Amino acid sequence: YDNLTNAPAGDDQPTARPVSQITGQPIEIKRGPNWDDDLSGSQVYAANDPNLDDLTDDERQMMFEIERLVFFYLPRICNHCLNAGCAAACPSGAIYKRGEDGIVLVNQDQCRGWRMCVTACPYKKVYYNWSTGKSEKCILCYPRLETGQAPACFHSCVGRIRYLGVLLYDADRIDEAVGVADGDLVAAQRAIIMDPHDPAVIASAKANGVPQAMIDAAQKSPVYRFVKEWKLALPLHPEFRTLPMLFYVPPMLPIQALVNDGHIEVTQGNEDPSNYFGTLEQARLPLRYMARMFSAGNEDEVSAVYRKLIAVRIYRRAHNASGELNEATRQALDAAGITAEEAPSIFELTAKPTFDERFVVPPLAREENIESLVDPFNHKTEAGFGFRRDAKRGQ
Repeated sequence: YDNLTNAPAGDDQPTARPVSQITGQPIEIKRGPNWDDDLSGSQVYAANDPNLDDLTDDERQMMFEIERLVFFYLPRICNHCLNAGCAAACPSGAIYKRGEDGIVLVNQDQCRGWRMCVTACPYKKVYYNWSTGKSEKCILCYPRLETGQAPACFHSCVGRIRYLGVLLYDADRIDEAVGVADGDLVAAQRAIIMDPHDPAVIASAKANGVPQAMIDAAQKSPVYRFVKEWKLALPLHPEFRTLPMLFYVPPMLPIQALVNDGHIEVTQGNEDPSNYFGTLEQARLPLRYMARMFSAGNEDEVSAVYRKLIAVRIYRRAHNASGELNEATRQALDAAGITAEEAPSIFELTAKPTFDERFVVPPLAREENIESLVDPFNHKTEAGFGFRRDAKRGQ
């Protein structure tokens, strides 16, 4: 990049041409890390995606046609797993999961750069810093959370697709949840998430030191509603058995239509006007593909989610068109297993949530964790802003 900063003034914008560090000659880039992420070589690398293994040739071609029209992007950060593979693989014991909020962190003082965490994380969210000789990862912006703010990537998301909330889980059942068959992993993980409104759960949480403010936040958590109450959000690749705690609502594609003489004709519902939004069988994203990503191959889990999403679409169309539910709408809601009261709640929290509804950050009260050992004010004075020296190799 020296040419960008050191080039003399001229009529043309200087460029940064790739130059070989071995020969010193310009080279033509043909591949590299994250090549597919840059939409540069999908037919070279992405064609070998293991998520496509179960698809037929026709379904693969359909996926290719969709990729030519839309940008299918899966936002990923560290999943802060309940059964984190990076923490289990670290020989130095530098990776730990905070008890008060479940955030997985790397102790920079204890890390010795073994880099086993890099290979152990199936989501590839641990990185090695060659300057400091330490491993690093997403910290879920815990300094922001401790002051009641949403993490930066959540806060800055212009699509407003990210939600943050508390989930209470039964840690004693983690071994049980990861030991089931692949097809049952989603249901098993969902089963260890506790109902924060259950009096028995509230009593158990208090007995285990969970403050009332954390329980109140769990009762208002949008994540609980998506994951447990509505069963709309699914974990990414649960077959790794790390119990990831980031969940995804599978995407809905726009209805298929074409323009004929200036008029928009919906192609999915021509044979049956009641199927204006199409049916699950007409889905343009193969269910096998989504099932490989979000339910360890269990198509029933993904189908149930899509039936609910389609039912909410049908409900909103009936509500806006006539203001009342017709028989077809009731049948769609019944088939999806949701009520006429749940459908508007799903729509409101999905399409029109307020900032406070998307992010329910509990008071973490970090100062309470050290009260039994040291005065919080003395600790604040002695600790300062954090590390008092830069991380360096060999330290």
